[in-house]
Amino acid sequence: MNAPVVIVAYNRPDSLARLLGSLARAWHPRKTRLIISVDGGAGNEQTVRVARDFDWAPGEKEIIVREKNLGLKEHVLACAGMAADFGAAIILEDDLYVSPFYYEYAMNAAAFYGGDDRVAGIALYSNGFNETAGFPFVPYHDGSDVFFMQVPCSWGQCWTGEQWKKFTAWHEAHGGTDDPVFAALPPNVLRWPASSWKKIFMAYLADTGRFFVYPRSSLTTNFGDRGTHHERNSIFQVPLLYGEKSFAFAKSKDSRAKYDLYCEMFPHILSALNPALARYDFAVDLYGMKPLAQIADEYVLTSKKCRTPELRFGRDMLPLESGVIENIRGDDICLARKKNCRDVGSFIRYRYRKNRDPELIAYHFSMLSVPEKFNPLTKLFALIRRAKK
Repeated sequence: MNAPVVIVAYNRPDSLARLLGSLARAWHPRKTRLIISVDGGAGNEQTVRVARDFDWAPGEKEIIVREKNLGLKEHVLACAGMAADFGAAIILEDDLYVSPFYYEYAMNAAAFYGGDDRVAGIALYSNGFNETAGFPFVPYHDGSDVFFMQVPCSWGQCWTGEQWKKFTAWHEAHGGTDDPVFAALPPNVLRWPASSWKKIFMAYLADTGRFFVYPRSSLTTNFGDRGTHHERNSIFQVPLLYGEKSFAFAKSKDSRAKYDLYCEMFPHILSALNPALARYDFAVDLYGMKPLAQIADEYVLTSKKCRTPELRFGRDMLPLESGVIENIRGDDICLARKKNCRDVGSFIRYRYRKNRDPELIAYHFSMLSVPEKFNPLTKLFALIRRAKK
């Protein structure tokens, strides 16, 4: 398989130049096509000039300058649609940077998962953040080099032609965000703007039971340059893979590292890892972010406050589900009837309180293992504790 590399660019010439520099240092097979798509609009002359001046040695270079401004969502959808034309395509937004081995990984993953109907896309970025909870995400390590999530990747991804065709057919049937399938999305995702293709794709994953497959070692990283959806920041920078390796892929049906759109492990996996849970029908809510209205099961395994829990576990190990799997004693996570659990109320206020809880910060951020007098967060936590009193 020899898929094209498609760059989604707009009005960030410096970002595009940086990404192209990383592509020039990466491995590509001969005759690899590079397509740079520049969205329409005023002030893009310099971006087009960067694209035209770049020398692409591995193969043919094509520059597409859009006549009108499509906007981010439509631009990404148009570029991703090339997967159907070429059999597969790698999509890179212009504020990314790639590992020297990103192309090799993408093609190997596309070959392995091309026949897996449960896989809807291949991430090149290794996700380590729960956008709904606002805390780090650490996947369970089942021995493979991948994990699966019902959260789409927008920071470097590959689609095969068949994967994209299936999404396109679903999208045509569920075009509007007032469709009932969107009701299952997390509250923060529902607030995402109409310009988010990721919001639509997440609804597709949840509705069809499909996943994005993610690498444990990241093949892209994100500079977070100022753009349509955020100001410049570096919180999504992750370490890149710089050494050549053979990847141990896992079939989606066999993996124990599978997560829903809240970044929560699926109940049947937890029941297999801890048989004490097997006699319950329960939802998983370890981050405590799921509104109870979205939970259909009688029981919930949650960090929310509960009355008369059936089982109790501690939150001391990483990843988050480890305390449950290893039967660690504690009162941080409980299995209780849904009717006995306190709901989140206003999601925004609830998450705000959670994100400023010193105990949760201490658990999720390993920086707190630094001796207190050397820890730059010590003063912040002291202020938070005083404010809570």
